[in-house]
Amino acid sequence: MIQAPSSVLSRELLPASISVFATAALASFQALGIAAALPDISADLGNVALLPWAITAFLLTSSLATVVAGPFIDSVGVSRMFRIAVTVFTTMGFASAFAPGMEALVAFRALQGVGAGLILSTGTSAISLVYPQHLVGRAYAANATVWGVMGVAGPAIAALILTFFSWEWIFYVNLPLGVIALIAGWKVLPGPFGQSTGRFDLIGAVLLAVLTVSTLLAVDALSLVSLVWLAVAGLTLVLYVRHARSTRSPVVRLEHIVHQPYRGLAVSTGLMLVSAFAMSSYIPLYVRAGLGESPGMTAWSVLPLTVGWTTGAIISSRLADRHSESWIILLGFMVSTPSLALTWYLVNFEVSLYATFALFFITGVGVGLATNAALTLLRAVTDSASMGRVVSAHLFARNQGFTFGAAIGGAVLFLVVTILLGDVELVRDLISNGDAPAPAGAAEAVRSGFAASIAVGVVLSLLGGLAAVQMRRSLTEARLAKRGV
Repeated sequence: MIQAPSSVLSRELLPASISVFATAALASFQALGIAAALPDISADLGNVALLPWAITAFLLTSSLATVVAGPFIDSVGVSRMFRIAVTVFTTMGFASAFAPGMEALVAFRALQGVGAGLILSTGTSAISLVYPQHLVGRAYAANATVWGVMGVAGPAIAALILTFFSWEWIFYVNLPLGVIALIAGWKVLPGPFGQSTGRFDLIGAVLLAVLTVSTLLAVDALSLVSLVWLAVAGLTLVLYVRHARSTRSPVVRLEHIVHQPYRGLAVSTGLMLVSAFAMSSYIPLYVRAGLGESPGMTAWSVLPLTVGWTTGAIISSRLADRHSESWIILLGFMVSTPSLALTWYLVNFEVSLYATFALFFITGVGVGLATNAALTLLRAVTDSASMGRVVSAHLFARNQGFTFGAAIGGAVLFLVVTILLGDVELVRDLISNGDAPAPAGAAEAVRSGFAASIAVGVVLSLLGGLAAVQMRRSLTEARLAKRGV
């Protein structure tokens, strides 16, 4: 453990910071930067029906690998897992440039997603274990800034690459950048703090995968089929609980999800992310199809929330010097929930778009405040021997927030559009019509559907705030009990 550095970029911490932040930037770029190259990829490789899976496969395997990484981080150490993660991510990303067809590209991207999930868990655990307590919040804020900047700059960088080179170069960059990160972090990250956990919990990992996919399918389209998938998800959850209770080393320990403060952190941040992403995933659709704005305005419409998130994370790291993490989490909800409610009002009554963008920014600030403080609190209440498992379990809950937020928001939006128009394909006509007359009522239907998604997000944010209040109360009672009060 490096002692008493003054910042995350101090000489003692610089190699670790380079390895953690560089891999975070690379993983963020590879997650969504490929979107700019999809037309060129489909032209070369064909099989357009599989094209969305070039992104979806990456995100799905990344989410599952995040939670699976926890036991390995505790037993073999951050250093070894970092080497494995970067190696898998880099080689599979580089191999994607040589894919002979769309099927091979999807397979390589799925394997690259495994490496990305391992990088996310390993990097977050490294921050908790390498940086001293007074710099943990700032390290998380720096990491959030990297993800935020790349979330905005990634598509632009990809577009710049495509301007001068072929789509393969988006994947070629994995090799040199991955090697730099690997060299920087080779010897500076810590070894194992816990004991070997023995055999890998394959059954638990499969059950979590089934739970994730079935829940996603249940909310992807709101219909009678959703009830079937909800039943599958419920049965899988029961099976996993029984399995975790009878297994010596489950992939996710129940106490890391069920007990406070872990339960409060998982539920509150998970619901906050669901509420935010139910809206943010469809901001471009609202701006383009609902308001008829230009492609340029549409492309930059996600910027306010992303910048707000980064700003909130930075503010959170500063507030942690004077306030408890649980108070900062509550502050995040006090900022994001009212701003979501006001956003619903502006969208529903078609008030100024720039005022709506300002509220997107404020919502992002609230999310950044809460999510950054949650990671800092996780570090404060967890011993080093269990850090990998705890971080991975929490990140798994957060990833469900991203995934289900987009699914729920889309399901509600398109359900409203279908009810009002009778055919959701009219929205596609609205986007692609150019100067032709827009389908009657299509823009109004998109605005109504987007407002409905926000309304659902407000309700979920309120529920997340209640979970945060309960968590703070439990922490207060624990402190009082420790003092003998």
